[in-house]
Amino acid sequence: MHSDVLGELGALAFGTRLKRLSDRVMHDGAKMYRATGIAFEPKWFPVYYYLSEMGPRSIMDIAKAVGISHPSVNQVAREMKAANLVSAYKDTKDKRKRVLALTSYGKQQKKSIEAVWQVIGATLADLLDETGVDFLGYMGTVERLLDRRSLEQRFLDRYNPAASEFEVVGFRPTLANSFRLINEEWINEDFSMEESDRVALSDPLGHIIDPGGAILFACEKTTGKALGTCALIKQGDDIGELAKMGVYKSGRGHGLGKLLLSAALKKATEMGFRKLYLETNSKLAPALGLYRHFGFVQMRFPRASDYTRADVYMEVELNVVTTVE
Repeated sequence: MHSDVLGELGALAFGTRLKRLSDRVMHDGAKMYRATGIAFEPKWFPVYYYLSEMGPRSIMDIAKAVGISHPSVNQVAREMKAANLVSAYKDTKDKRKRVLALTSYGKQQKKSIEAVWQVIGATLADLLDETGVDFLGYMGTVERLLDRRSLEQRFLDRYNPAASEFEVVGFRPTLANSFRLINEEWINEDFSMEESDRVALSDPLGHIIDPGGAILFACEKTTGKALGTCALIKQGDDIGELAKMGVYKSGRGHGLGKLLLSAALKKATEMGFRKLYLETNSKLAPALGLYRHFGFVQMRFPRASDYTRADVYMEVELNVVTTVE
């Protein structure tokens, strides 16, 4: 007896097993329609049902309503048009839109098709009842969770190739010069050093660490060389500022920013910060994308910034942030 390879793979084969199950149901569904003598395909069901209930609708409206892609609706429409179930015409109000509508023949078939749907629905309900679980309820839960955070997002939250080659370490005096050089490089790349920069970079221990802050470094595991850094500056009992975050040009493209920010958010939580804010510039698109990825939300400046280059203010509530494991 052959083993079920997909079954043995567990969650890794989740999508493939759903596809296998769907193909099996759709295949038997086609047989059920043929058994009744009705020329109808299971994949036509959502489009036909929607048009029969709502009347003529655009391809875009149908795609949004039934949750399938625009190209998929077009493909189904072509097949249903060949079967004389639907016709297509341009929207009278917007010639760029194509509208689908049931043909006279398609409308005539509705009563016969709905009678078959009742039996198919009862058959599927019996099958689901036999599982002994709320199968459809679980499916709805998964769909809602994916609406909240996509599978891609969940993957990216976990995937970080930098973790195998680099590590995040805390401040030590021997890394003070790296803190200064990394920041000088990125600041001078697009902006100019300001007095607030010089003060913090000249004495990170006195201006950041001693007042209750922290400085982190992304270092090569083999050499110990620091390639990136960021600082957490205490601005109140439960409020911190994420600042002085940068990566050497030579270290970019390895996910070090993500590695650092993930560690910084975890560290900030351990330090008792309830909220973390940052000030940056709208030119730094990759950085803005990274901040948004970790839950930072752009807001109005609550006060004047100490930096002339700062034109973007963002905050994140640490009790709801998701960090990378």
